[in-house]
Amino acid sequence: MKSCDEESIGRLLYTTAQTMTLHAEKALKPYDLTVEQLHLLKNMAEETALSQQQLCEIVQKSAANVTRILDRLERKNYIRRGKNPADRRSTLLFLTPQGRELIDEVRIILESFSEQLIRGISQQEQEILSRLLHTMQDNLSRFSR
Repeated sequence: MKSCDEESIGRLLYTTAQTMTLHAEKALKPYDLTVEQLHLLKNMAEETALSQQQLCEIVQKSAANVTRILDRLERKNYIRRGKNPADRRSTLLFLTPQGRELIDEVRIILESFSEQLIRGISQQEQEILSRLLHTMQDNLSRFSR
């Protein structure tokens, strides 16, 4: 069996993402929070109320996966579900005060994490990398249609 090319773009992206997740999970451990849970909370913080379907579209995760994560967040009292007056078949998701407080607290840690991540990379290089990653995402979106 042929080994992976250590220098391929795909392999570098994969290992970098894995390392980022590992470090983020370690930083979030004292808060009993996972990266996936934080991702949902942060996206909920931008809105006053979202349906679960809207949240699934925003975070690009399946309904089953989002339901599982939301169940855990609800047990921790970071979110609550409420009736949707516009559609009796769906529920709305709301951050609790504890959820908002947690996001504010963790935001400081994430800012430090981001600073460490880009240390030694110039602003111009960051902009180039951002454009390249967006192009790759667009390519993958077109490929998966």
